[in-house]
Parts: sequence; C-alpha cells; structure tokens
Amino acid sequence: MNNTGKETKKPLRLIVMDLDNSLLRRDKSISAYTQSILDQCRTNGLCTAFATARSESSSKRFIDWIQPDAMISNGGALVRVGDRIVYRATMSREITNRLLQALLQTPGIGYVTVDTDEGYFVNQLVEESTPGWSDYLPAYPRDFAHGLDCDAYKVSVQLPDEDGARAILSGFPMIDVIPFYGENWYRYAAKGADKWDGVKALAAHLAIDREAVVAFGDDYSDLEMIKQCGVGVAVANGISEVKMAADAICADCDEDGIAHWIEVHCL
Repeated sequence: MNNTGKETKKPLRLIVMDLDNSLLRRDKSISAYTQSILDQCRTNGLCTAFATARSESSSKRFIDWIQPDAMISNGGALVRVGDRIVYRATMSREITNRLLQALLQTPGIGYVTVDTDEGYFVNQLVEESTPGWSDYLPAYPRDFAHGLDCDAYKVSVQLPDEDGARAILSGFPMIDVIPFYGENWYRYAAKGADKWDGVKALAAHLAIDREAVVAFGDDYSDLEMIKQCGVGVAVANGISEVKMAADAICADCDEDGIAHWIEVHCL
C-alpha cells in the first residue's frame, strides 16, 4: 500500500469513482469544491465515470450535477457513454425467477429488490418518506412468487447473515453475490457484472489502457477494480480490505478526499 500514489507508465486519462461513501458525502451531497475539480477534469481532457451499485435512475440527480462522461451502474452490469450502451450483463428471466424462488424460501428474508429495464421492483410496500428510499422511487410492489417477465441487472436482498446469502449460490454457478459492508444487504448478479468488468468494457470503448485508469472506492464491490486499475485509491473511510489492496488512500468522503487526490495527482 502506497499512500503517496503509484508511479504509472502512462498518464492517467480515465477517472472512475464509486458514489456512496466515496464521491458522495455521508449526507449524499457533493460539495462545490468537488464539482469544480471534476469540471476541471473535463477542461483538461480527462474522462470521468461513476461506478456504482445503484441503477441509472437512482443515480440521476448525481449525474445531473456532475455530468460524467460515462456511467457504470448496477454494480457493473450496465455501462453507458452518452446515449450508447457499451456493455450489458443481465441475469435471464428464467435465472432471475429461479433465484427469487430460492430467496423467498430463505429464513429471515426482508426486502427483496430487483433492478430491470422495466423498473425497480420490491417485494413489499416501501415507506416513501423513509430516508434511503428517495433515490429509488418509484418502487413497484410485486409478488415475486409469480415471477417477473424480464431480465434483471441485479437482485438485492436483506438477509440475516453472509453464510445464508452465499448458501444460495450452490444452485447458481452463473451468479455471484457481494455484501454491502455494515448492512445486511447482499447483491446478486451475473458473473461478468462486476465493476471491474464494467471498467474494462469502458476503457476498451474509449481506447484507454487500464494503466491509465484510476479508480476510487470504499466497499467490497470496489475491490477488484481497485486491484486491477492502473491506480487504485481507497477513501479513508473504506473497509480494511479495500485499503490494503489500494495503491493510495485519500481523505474521508466527508473531506472531499477524491477531489483533493485528483487535484494533486491529475490536474
């Protein structure tokens, strides 16, 4: 781990940023300073991209604020540059419905949510005034016992423990699960729908070598892109696994750590 940054053979050209607890402050805001730094990136010819477990719709207000050059959403299952989709990795309708049936039989299950092109579906009514749900509305209640008629980017589930979450995979060799640190939420998605897969697809589309990519993150879903990109930077509030894998550590998300690192190392 190198807190001063890694020397790369090529200048950094693509900046990939996780959103929650990384680029965003804990209150889900983006400071004027951070916005100005990312504006300077555009002026200096640097490409910027969000890489988030959120769907495109739940990221809309942040996209409107920053206007990144590219969007890696649904944990890497969908990559868009402008209006063009350059990568898409979904679970088929059949696999999604089999997974939902298995999850519904799991003891202690809570919310089950499914991100699709048809909308955001949830297994029970959502209290829309509850903090944390606002970015995910509209959420359509659906009895998953009757299945869905579409493919899915991801299925996110509240489960009591990680062992139970991983036990589901025994019948689904084509799916991976990633936990969210400090929460009892788990994300199921097709293999090939990792953030690093999304970064690879984006870099190839832009004709940018991975050594010229810097990635910022804090959680398990960021781990592979932190390891594999030319420079991987963990925010100070990130989990220990990400910080140990990173080439550098920037300041806490509430201290605009990503923007400060970019200003020093990229601008």
